[in-house]
Amino acid sequence: MHPSRLRTQRKKKKKKKALSSPNTKSFASWRALLQIVSVNPSAELLIFGFPMAANGNASGKGNSYTIDLETFSKRLKAFYSHWKENKTNFWCASDAIVIATPPASEDLRYLKSSALNLWLYGLEFPETIMVFMDKQIHFLCGQKKASLLSEAKKSTKDSVGAETVMHIKGKNDDGSKSSGNGSPIVGYIAKEAPEGNLLELWSDKLKTSNLQLADVTNGFSELFTVKDNTKITNVKKAAFLSSSVMKHFVVPKLEKIIDEEKKVTHSSLMEDTEKAVLQPAKVKVKLKADNVDICYPPIFQSGGEFDLRPSASSNEDNLYYDSASVIICAVGSRYNSYCSNVARTFVIDANATQSKAYGVLLKAQEAAIGALKAGSKVSAAYEAALAVVEKDGPELVPNLTKIAGTGIGLEFRESGLNLNAKNDRILKAGMVFNVSLGFQNLQAQTNNPKTEKFSLLLGDTVIVKENIPEVVTMISSKAVKDVAYSFNEDDEEEEVKPKAKAEPNGSEALLSKATLRSDNQEMSKEELRRQHQAELARQKNEEMARRLLGVDLAQEMVVV
Repeated sequence: MHPSRLRTQRKKKKKKKALSSPNTKSFASWRALLQIVSVNPSAELLIFGFPMAANGNASGKGNSYTIDLETFSKRLKAFYSHWKENKTNFWCASDAIVIATPPASEDLRYLKSSALNLWLYGLEFPETIMVFMDKQIHFLCGQKKASLLSEAKKSTKDSVGAETVMHIKGKNDDGSKSSGNGSPIVGYIAKEAPEGNLLELWSDKLKTSNLQLADVTNGFSELFTVKDNTKITNVKKAAFLSSSVMKHFVVPKLEKIIDEEKKVTHSSLMEDTEKAVLQPAKVKVKLKADNVDICYPPIFQSGGEFDLRPSASSNEDNLYYDSASVIICAVGSRYNSYCSNVARTFVIDANATQSKAYGVLLKAQEAAIGALKAGSKVSAAYEAALAVVEKDGPELVPNLTKIAGTGIGLEFRESGLNLNAKNDRILKAGMVFNVSLGFQNLQAQTNNPKTEKFSLLLGDTVIVKENIPEVVTMISSKAVKDVAYSFNEDDEEEEVKPKAKAEPNGSEALLSKATLRSDNQEMSKEELRRQHQAELARQKNEEMARRLLGVDLAQEMVVV
């Protein structure tokens, strides 16, 4: 071994040992950084919903928030174990890890710092700085938050052997009186820009100190990838809400608009659908409204303008549903901060090009889902989808999206878990993915500028199992018979007869311009068998989800 490398290793080992002891010179640097950062004395901070002066004296009476200490202990221990066991691979050899959570915001955003708060404590602590060390965990925050975090002192000591040290924000105290030497490696989340006076001053102190900074984003991504039973339950409930809104609100609303030939904008559909998510009772889902939220504003697109990115939005154009038109809808909801997603494409009087493209996409997405098995590479999902397109529709390959989805959980898009052809990470049971696949800007060969270009998108929330993955948004059908609509009057008359036979009370099915197209007579026996199996699985999954939702829900605890 090269002598300089040996000296470096010895130096790091020595620093790590010194860092855990409050009596050493290197810890003096931490004391300097952890002293109270100066805040504008005239500013007011919002702590737990109460106005709070900058000196840390809270107004208002106590709070009802509590920390689930059993869950906290288990996850803190998992965090420290992962950190120690994978220190070099995922944590950049960090001796300490700094987490700075920005002030609360009305904007929809996904931050690793907030995700860690929720994962560990079940609560979010805005405008709080946490420093995790081998033998100590430091908090820089207001008095109210310090009181709540102090509840976990004993559990912290028992689970990882670390003492909890609180630093209460005060006036005009920037910690400049303390000083020290040494340069331990400090892990932080590099992509999160500091917000607010507290975090901006803290960030400046970190960058101008003699500490070595290292980005540990990948460490947290790896830590959050596998969900335990509690988190899986949250994902399932969120997915049940998303798919229920799609099935029981979005689809009937679209059918009514088309049937009555109404003019409704994409943005108004977005607003109405968002209300349905935030009020689960509207779609007969037994979830408390306080526990749910949207992952993003629902997406509605039609009329030839399509954006398949997760950041897409619903514009002010009217929903377009003439012959050969395509409508894309996407709904994402959260339960106890865990995300889910479902996306569906509906086609009106599809021509041959559209019908083929949808059939290929459906088969490709099913192949991607089927490849999500524990022990396989993440890349297997995209490779499976690509293989289907290359075989069944090679002309569609250039229009296929470059990824087949992403990991999903506390964050809508978990970094490091993109379902692309290059990701060689290994799938594990308990991982959750938003399997979203589409074709962008296909040519429909029509003379109508609203339909000559079209896109298709399918998205589902999928849980990785040891063998067969579980699609938890299955109750929202994507079968051709449920997404292909027809304006053809002759087809409508043919549709009425089989529907009437299916009615046990003999009532006639209502004629509608949004009549579903039935192509079953053109399907092979194998296709019919596969659809029948899928329908049985869907019914079983829906029944299990309803039983699951019959359990009383614990009150969600969120600190704002």
